[in-house]
Amino acid sequence: MTSRSPAVDALLARVREAVRAQPVTVAAVPAHTVVRRVARDQADLVSLFAAKAQSVGMRVTRVAEGDLDAVLAKLLETRGKTVVAARDTSLAARANAAAGARLAPNDNDDILFDCEVGVTDVDCAIAESGSLVISTNGRIRNAWITPPIHIAIVRASQVVADLVDLFESRADALDAASTTVITGPSKTADIEGVLVTGVHGPAAVEIVLVD
Repeated sequence: MTSRSPAVDALLARVREAVRAQPVTVAAVPAHTVVRRVARDQADLVSLFAAKAQSVGMRVTRVAEGDLDAVLAKLLETRGKTVVAARDTSLAARANAAAGARLAPNDNDDILFDCEVGVTDVDCAIAESGSLVISTNGRIRNAWITPPIHIAIVRASQVVADLVDLFESRADALDAASTTVITGPSKTADIEGVLVTGVHGPAAVEIVLVD
């Protein structure tokens, strides 16, 4: 075995001495209860959600309940084949009617690749980030990922403040086989650092916010 040189031993001795001379500090661990929260009333949360969603590239149309059918029909009138995946049976029926002859069956994932538009409802929406939360509970998988255009119907009562509220109040969504948190259209910049929209999901997200 080759022995170390005196110079190496002297260097290591100086390093050990310098390390021992350093004061030992322990970083303070914040209490679990110290969490930043978005504390606002529901009306403010809805407005915050709309603003944040638009800031990340989604288009938000706020409508009254009675105007929903007309707005959906307008959004779909120049579109191609449409698939509807809504857990709320009432919203599903209204979206189906708005799609009319362009409505595609939603019982086969392969059909999604032939659709231009996917219309869904949501489990909830997050005001802090302008995000949509959609699970596979009661919905065909990937209807909000495969078509190039996603139309999401969000009720004002479904807007929660932040991710803490999501984890605390929507265990059903988090326990689903798949849950997606959507914050803006699909984007990637992994090719030469050039931002490209619509590579791994919809290039456009339309939110119909029902007050």
